[in-house]
Amino acid sequence: MNTKGTVAIIIIAVALALVLLGTFIINLASRECNNNRDCTENAYCGTDYECHEFPKSVVVEKNNLVWPSMIISLGLVLTAFVYKNGRLPLQKRKE
Repeated sequence: MNTKGTVAIIIIAVALALVLLGTFIINLASRECNNNRDCTENAYCGTDYECHEFPKSVVVEKNNLVWPSMIISLGLVLTAFVYKNGRLPLQKRKE
């Protein structure tokens, strides 16, 4: 076996592991917060690990999902009917 090549691969693997570990540690150290307790009372910890102030007002839209659910339900019933009978409802039989 080529011992020089094996040693070189091991050295490269260890160096790569050290670079990855260093990057991970620097990323952890550069965070402003890890959870909401690290921020002030009027702020929260975002997914970018920085404290953000709560918005002044929250807009909530009321979604009416009755019609989309009825369309999907009708499609499912129609699909089950076609699967069971092999034809669409109100379709004349071919003779």
